[in-house]
Amino acid sequence: MTNVFRCLSLVFLLSLNVAAVAANDDERSTRAIENRQGLLKVTGHYMGPIVGMARGQIPFDADVIAHHATQIGHLTGMLPDLFRMDTRGSSAPTEAKGIIWDNLEDFAAKAKTSQDRAQALVAATSEGKGPTLKAFGALGNSCKGCHDKYREKK
Repeated sequence: MTNVFRCLSLVFLLSLNVAAVAANDDERSTRAIENRQGLLKVTGHYMGPIVGMARGQIPFDADVIAHHATQIGHLTGMLPDLFRMDTRGSSAPTEAKGIIWDNLEDFAAKAKTSQDRAQALVAATSEGKGPTLKAFGALGNSCKGCHDKYREKK
């Protein structure tokens, strides 16, 4: 009887440990998702005024665009690191499609393209409004390409 009790106790303790590990994994996944969403919201913060300038809703300011594009370049460079953790099993809400983790190299390449285009936008601001808006269009297209493939609108 003592051996049966010990075995049952061991099974019980192991099941508690497995549950704790699973809860910890979900917490880590939730934090990873929140970090990614935060980075993308900040990226949107920097994109907003440039979009407004491109649409003629606010006055064109090359210095503001250069500053914002620099920040966008830094932020998009962080995307592959923040998506390294596969969070498909998380209960946290996300717009990230699961295929990201099946195509991490492509995802990282798309992030790098956006980073490069943000840097090109910075350079274009010294060439005038036309080249700046053209470079912004290229940046927007690279962002859209990633969103179309890897983001699920909810």
